[in-house]
Amino acid sequence: MAPTTQTPAPSEPGLESALELVEGVEGWLAREEAALLMDLAAAVPGREAIVELGNYRGRSTVALALGARSGGGAQVYSVDPHVEFTGPRGGRFGREDQAHLYANLARAGVGAAVSVVGLDSRRVAAAWDGPGVGLLFIDGDHRYEAVRADLDAWRAHLAPGARVAFDDCDFADVARLIAERTRAHELTLRGRAGKVAVYSLR
Repeated sequence: MAPTTQTPAPSEPGLESALELVEGVEGWLAREEAALLMDLAAAVPGREAIVELGNYRGRSTVALALGARSGGGAQVYSVDPHVEFTGPRGGRFGREDQAHLYANLARAGVGAAVSVVGLDSRRVAAAWDGPGVGLLFIDGDHRYEAVRADLDAWRAHLAPGARVAFDDCDFADVARLIAERTRAHELTLRGRAGKVAVYSLR
C-alpha cells in the first residue's frame, strides 16, 4: 500500500506576527486594543460564535479571527451592511470598503474563519439561529439609539458567561449607553484597553 501524505496545517503566527498582520489593515484599532480582542476571541469555545457588528475594512475582524484560531476555534460572524453612511464624526463608509475587507481577510489568511454578513445587525439578530454568542463586539453606528439597539437585539443570543466589548468608548453616545446600563447593574466591567472596554451582562 502506498504511503499517504498529509498537508500540514498552516502554523499559527506568534503574537507579534499576528499583531503585524492586524496593523497591516486600514483602521483605527490600536495595538493594545487588537491584543485584547485576540485574547477575548481565543477564550471563546469552538461551539460558540464570535459576532462583530461593524467591520469597515477588517482590522478588528482579522484580530478576532487570529485570536479565535489560536484558541477555541470559534467562527467569527462579521456583520456590516456596507451601505453609504456618514458617521457622527464625519467618517464616510460605503460599498468600496467591502472589497477591501475581503482582500484583507484573504491577505491575512483568515477567510475561512470569518463569515461576512452584509445586512443590518438588527435584521441579522432577529433571524439568528446560529450558536450561542460567546463574544459580541459592538463597533457599528456609534449614535446612542443604534448602540442601544445593537446591544438589545443581540443580548438574547449571548451564551452563558459571554463577554460584550464596545469600541470607541470615548465617544459620548457610547459612553452614555454604557453608563446607563452599568448604573442599572446590567453591565459589569471586566477589562479595558485604550478605547475598547469589555463587560459581562446580567
